[in-house]
Amino acid sequence: MTTALFLLTNGFEELEFVAPYDILHRGGVKVQTVSISDKKEVTGSHNITVLADSLLSQVEDLPFDLLVLPGGPGTENLLKSDLVKKLIIKSYEAGKRIGAICAAPKVLANAGILRDHEATSFPAARVDVEHLCKKYLDVPVVISGNIITSRGAGTAAEFGFCLLSLLANLNVAEEVKGKMKF
Repeated sequence: MTTALFLLTNGFEELEFVAPYDILHRGGVKVQTVSISDKKEVTGSHNITVLADSLLSQVEDLPFDLLVLPGGPGTENLLKSDLVKKLIIKSYEAGKRIGAICAAPKVLANAGILRDHEATSFPAARVDVEHLCKKYLDVPVVISGNIITSRGAGTAAEFGFCLLSLLANLNVAEEVKGKMKF
């Protein structure tokens, strides 16, 4: 079974997590959540608390096909984590798909994995992404090799369907879209 791993930190943007998570789950992808802090309880930027499946410090070789980083103010916590940076680099070098939305593409840029890829981000994060990627695009979602980036909460569903089409296939994504009345 295909698995997606979501990295959560306090201050994550809830819609950027919930929409892709739900879409992937509906499409038959196993979805797991990992807190990057020392607690499984993670509170988003709008005070919605989620109980993560596990802690990043306790996850050594959790198998997954896709790594997803929601954005929001919590992106700064992702940037400060050496464990997150190591996981991103290790995942990239292993050829895994990596998705980041809103401000989170700057975490990928900081890890040095965007230099050969096109990318997008939330407009305020552009300054942190543009000079560290091959080409910056002002579009809702960018697929560049195994890197998928998106602009923000308003593009979260489109991002989720894009991730699902890559993990399952376009027919599965279209079927889920239809059932959700998109």
